[in-house]
Amino acid sequence: TLTVLGLEKNTITDNGAQQLAEALKANKVLTALGLNGNQITDNGVQKLADALKTNQTLTQLYLGANQISDNGAQLFAEALKTNKTLTQLALNENKITDNGAQQLAEALKTNKVN
Repeated sequence: TLTVLGLEKNTITDNGAQQLAEALKANKVLTALGLNGNQITDNGVQKLADALKTNQTLTQLYLGANQISDNGAQLFAEALKTNKTLTQLALNENKITDNGAQQLAEALKTNKVN
């Protein structure tokens, strides 16, 4: 059973992110997804963040070196308020400013295992 999927440094766009998000909603075994170095924007993040609201198994999501801005950070912040399984979220080398960091920081205050 596949538990780790690494798709780093490809040309995955928002369309691919949407397809992966749909799979994450149903998948019960994948624990790590690596998407560093692709072409995913806030539109793709919206789909991935939505999947995180229901996915109960993914613990690591890597999205460094994409095209994610403060809007994407806010979408992840919203997802983190309900997702209790994700333990690693990498957003390095994106376009996130202090505003996005603040949104994530606020979410971390409530992101606790019940």
